[in-house]
Amino acid sequence: MNDRSNEPNEVSDPHETRARELFANKEAFVSLLKDCVKAEWAGDLDVDSLRKSDTKFVLQDFSKKAADTIYEATINNGSQKVIFYVHVEMQSDVDFRMPYRLLLYMVEILRHHYNNSDENERKRKDFKFPAVVPIVFYSGGKEWTVPTRLRDMFDGHKRFGDSLLNFDYALVDAKGYDDDSVKGFQSRLLKVMMMFEKAENITELIEVMQKYEGDIGLLSEEEMRILSVAVDVLDIVYGTGEGKRILGKIRAGPKEASGMLSNLLQNERDRERQFINQGISQGISQGISQGISQGISQGISQGISQGISQGISQGRQQEKIETAEALLGMGDSIAKVAAATKLPIEKVEEISKQLNLKM
Repeated sequence: MNDRSNEPNEVSDPHETRARELFANKEAFVSLLKDCVKAEWAGDLDVDSLRKSDTKFVLQDFSKKAADTIYEATINNGSQKVIFYVHVEMQSDVDFRMPYRLLLYMVEILRHHYNNSDENERKRKDFKFPAVVPIVFYSGGKEWTVPTRLRDMFDGHKRFGDSLLNFDYALVDAKGYDDDSVKGFQSRLLKVMMMFEKAENITELIEVMQKYEGDIGLLSEEEMRILSVAVDVLDIVYGTGEGKRILGKIRAGPKEASGMLSNLLQNERDRERQFINQGISQGISQGISQGISQGISQGISQGISQGISQGISQGRQQEKIETAEALLGMGDSIAKVAAATKLPIEKVEEISKQLNLKM
């Protein structure tokens, strides 16, 4: 197990990249602590002392996973050092190994601190390790059902109680936030990004940009760059190249951007209706045939009703298939795509094979 100070993070998933970019922003990170974690000590944080660590920790047991964002700071006017470790868990699948993974990362962080401390200092009676605070930022579609404390992973933990190694980690689930809960966020960037994480299709993404165009227009150049990274990823996922252009318009002139957003939103709603109408048309045709075979009057009525329902379902299914193709094209795993689109894993495997044949 090695700490690699000069090597790039081995995780290259574009979804994780956008969150890592987000929390590299100091204001967004402070907002995360104060507005999401809401720990009592967050108010005593010496914000000016906060600095991002460049050290990367890669675990042998999780060779493709790296400790994500690590900050160091002091609290209470410099009287106590704190190390914040934020694990950015952007995968759609819930990882039940998370408490164990966090434990390994925390031990490595403490080992690194100890080995880089003055040898004489660490022999002193009053030598102390810095507090290491683990935070998991999750934006998957499934409910996070992993225990938030290490002790619960031990067999018989209730019997052995305090004799067992233990810590709690803070969980920030992006899907649990809405317009009201982000209203008071200190960071406009975090507010907008939280709402981006809730968007499940291009229509919802455009609606977020329309609703928060005032906040987007006030972002700094660095914050805008980070937001652009997220939009680049979402543009690929949803198969549109308009997102980044819209951001530029919002910065240049709100009126022009508002019109552009409205037009694009209308286009996407028309596209959704087209999918559904095609499905309904096919469904009605099938329903009439089915109705004739069952009995002219009642059969046709029931058949058309069933056909409309089936057609709507088929239209939405086609949207899911297109999203799955985009995610697979970006290199997402079959399991991740199945969880994100709610398609059966067998269907995603079939789509993956078809894409490979085309390539």
